[in-house]
Amino acid sequence: MKRQEIKNFIVKLKRKSDSHKYDYGHILVIAGSKTMPGAGVLCCLGALRSGAGLVTYAVEDDFLNQACAMSNPETIFFIYKTAIDILNYAQSRKVSSIVIGPGLKADYVFIKKIISSVDIPVVLDASGLTCFNGIEDELKNAKAKLIITPHLGEFSKLLNIKSDTIKNNRKKIITDFAKKNSLICVLKGNNTLVFSGKEIYKNGTGTPAMATAGSGDVLSGVISSFVNITDNVFEAVKFAVFIHGLAGELAEKDKGTTGVIASDIVENICYAIKQISC
Repeated sequence: MKRQEIKNFIVKLKRKSDSHKYDYGHILVIAGSKTMPGAGVLCCLGALRSGAGLVTYAVEDDFLNQACAMSNPETIFFIYKTAIDILNYAQSRKVSSIVIGPGLKADYVFIKKIISSVDIPVVLDASGLTCFNGIEDELKNAKAKLIITPHLGEFSKLLNIKSDTIKNNRKKIITDFAKKNSLICVLKGNNTLVFSGKEIYKNGTGTPAMATAGSGDVLSGVISSFVNITDNVFEAVKFAVFIHGLAGELAEKDKGTTGVIASDIVENICYAIKQISC
């Protein structure tokens, strides 16, 4: 990101002396499963370390104990059975952004109900996105402000297009897709790219040390936090990708290229923000 863009966003992150937690967003993370409760935990922690005022981890009761055992005490838990439960909670508890997908065993009907009912930013990651494989046109019907976060393989399956075809014409294919479906696409990988229908951002932070399980879950949490402090969703997503990569670089300095795990990235988010705030 350009230096002035970073400075402008840092100003938005600064807190007023008379502020309260709801000024910094209430994020609802719909994630995890019996075998992967940690994916949602990492997403929640990514959001908290990025400045979120409140974070709720929405879980099904059959793995609540596992999720609680892995999570920080700052995380709120909500047990749901249906999409209606989620929507009622989001409305009554002033939820300002949602993440759907990390480690989740979800279905298309469940997710479609949510994204067609809310008008707040929603990050679709992992299985939250794969539910739309081959039916990606359905995303354009969403009421939510959608942000999707695939890597190349996931994007290839979503569009049912070979990865090499996308690589050879990446800018046009993904820009057209983002414009057609009125969403933002974060194509994760080396020099992560952020696409809207009008703008493209190529990220310059990050390291191969971040190629580890859970790194993408952390990114979804960071994005869900930053979209609450500006009306410019593209700006927020760019900054989230930038900070996530910088946090990975700081973790590498401490742990080495092969020793970084996703939790290390989480713990360095605050230091990444502090470093560029000086």
